[in-house]
Amino acid sequence: MNKKLTNVENEIKLFDKLSESKNHTQRSISKDLGVALGVANALIKKFLKKGLLKLRSAPMERYFYYITTEGFVEKAKLVKEYVHSSLDFYRKVRTEYDKVFKLNKNKELILVGISELTEIAILSANLSGTKISYIYDSNHSKKFFYGIKVINNIKDSHLKYCFVLTQSYNSQKLYKKLLNKKIKLIKPKFLKMD
Repeated sequence: MNKKLTNVENEIKLFDKLSESKNHTQRSISKDLGVALGVANALIKKFLKKGLLKLRSAPMERYFYYITTEGFVEKAKLVKEYVHSSLDFYRKVRTEYDKVFKLNKNKELILVGISELTEIAILSANLSGTKISYIYDSNHSKKFFYGIKVINNIKDSHLKYCFVLTQSYNSQKLYKKLLNKKIKLIKPKFLKMD
């Protein structure tokens, strides 16, 4: 997903964490959000500066963060923006996979990588009547994903297939690795790998 969407998601998570209880340190917020301590610190400072949070000292050099009325209004705006951006991203991904499957409808296809993008690609394939033969993911332990057989390695018999990239993380690294295998690999435009 894009960086702006990730930032909005982190801001919503921060509001959620601060709503749950009053006993948070910047370190615990950082850990709960899954971001670096500096990122958590910058978010908190930004919210304090905008008046979305208030700070109160507590014993042992601790601080309590309180969400202000303006903070609750901002959270509602962020949630709306996040949902809107997520749906826009979904539409963009779905449209791109629709094009890929339309152009390759009569070919045998293997999706590459298991992620949320894979789910969207499968939905798109099903709606367009395109058959997905396999999903290739060297790290996936289950034998099937949404009813499609998962393979963990590429054999010579798979080289006749057309591979479609559906991995959302480390996709550039995976793409370069697969180029060495001399396969036909389609990379959707939204991954911005060109």
